[in-house]
Amino acid sequence: MKKGKGTMRRTGWPFHSAWTLAAFIAVTVAVPACGSAEDPNGGRLDDGANGNTPGSNNPDGTGSGSTPEEEIRKILDQRKTDYGEALRTASLKLADRLPSLEQIKRIENAADDAAKKVAYEAMVDEMIAAPEFSLVMIKFWKDTFRVGQVGNIQNNVNRDGAPNFAAQLTVEGRSYNELFTATTNTCPTYNGDDNTFTPTPCAQATNAVAGPTVGILTDPGLQSQYYANMAFRRVRFVQETFVCNKFPAEFAEAPVPMGAGTYTGAMPFKSITGAENKPDARIDFHDTKAVICANCHANLNHLAPLFLNWDENGALRNGPQVKVPIPGDPNAARIDFLPEGEGLAWRANKPITDMASLGQAIAADPDVPRCAVNRVWNYAMSRGDIVNDLASVPNSVTQPYLDKFTAGGMKLKETIRDVFKSEDFTKF
Repeated sequence: MKKGKGTMRRTGWPFHSAWTLAAFIAVTVAVPACGSAEDPNGGRLDDGANGNTPGSNNPDGTGSGSTPEEEIRKILDQRKTDYGEALRTASLKLADRLPSLEQIKRIENAADDAAKKVAYEAMVDEMIAAPEFSLVMIKFWKDTFRVGQVGNIQNNVNRDGAPNFAAQLTVEGRSYNELFTATTNTCPTYNGDDNTFTPTPCAQATNAVAGPTVGILTDPGLQSQYYANMAFRRVRFVQETFVCNKFPAEFAEAPVPMGAGTYTGAMPFKSITGAENKPDARIDFHDTKAVICANCHANLNHLAPLFLNWDENGALRNGPQVKVPIPGDPNAARIDFLPEGEGLAWRANKPITDMASLGQAIAADPDVPRCAVNRVWNYAMSRGDIVNDLASVPNSVTQPYLDKFTAGGMKLKETIRDVFKSEDFTKF
């Protein structure tokens, strides 16, 4: 872990204006309401009893009257640009090593701040162009997908294909949307000797059914990694990895009180299978006695039938391979998710028919590029996972990067370059 003045920012609190005003203030101001601003004698430190009103450090309570936003702005104004410190973090992130003495000296020997900026940004470009960047991106995507080959275990399909493909798209400056729309060579191999990705189709298991290639959505390694009852883990992987939100995926404008809670789904309540439209349903997704199951399953059930036919080793078969978690562990069927006549959908009023149309719907969803940019931001700033660690990023922080990303052909490498050169990254 880094020591010194950069430690606080790199370990979870990026001290820059957009983040602070959008999130840090909210956290700071909310602390007293949680009861953490109390003195040992039971009195509140900010209730005015001792003259300690918010924004004042004077015993008589007069103080400067500055607001929390102004106080935090003062903290931000104290930050200083430090290209040497930025170089150390950038090198660890982009080249997986500390900077060389020669690189350090290039910063130290620069005549002024303007020259240091030129030297630092040139080194960022050099690191992104170097072979190590490919290896860093492969690791980044293995971590993001939570997948990777660790040996030939029970003849499982190779699980390096999807992260290799994502890394190839990043390194070669190709469109991020190919993750969901590419129709061939989505399991490339990487040769570290000459820093090349070799286009390769995904290997298929013996007796597997031939099916279309749809980016990484049909990747055998991912299908194997996220095998589970009723294919729900596969759907969650797509939602949480590429939209950066857990289910429920969307919310109705007018929630409906129902049973023990409120139905908040944007799709009709009866658009999924349950006791209200199939009394003998094996799983009642209309259950409202304890929780409103349909809040999540309104979206889950409209997607899961697409993922039923891959078995536990990622091989596509002619019929459903995932189970229904009831006695006997029967294979799931489409009727377990959706009533007769109900179509598949990415979101409410976003119908799909097959895996290819799902890929197109994901590529067209504006939340998907935002999620990609936010993941890059968190990586640069050494923050946790957006979903699992709740390390969310306010939209105002990454909007400039998102605008450039979408306008420039969805090339994630350029977003990485922009973030590591940004004032947010180089100020401490």
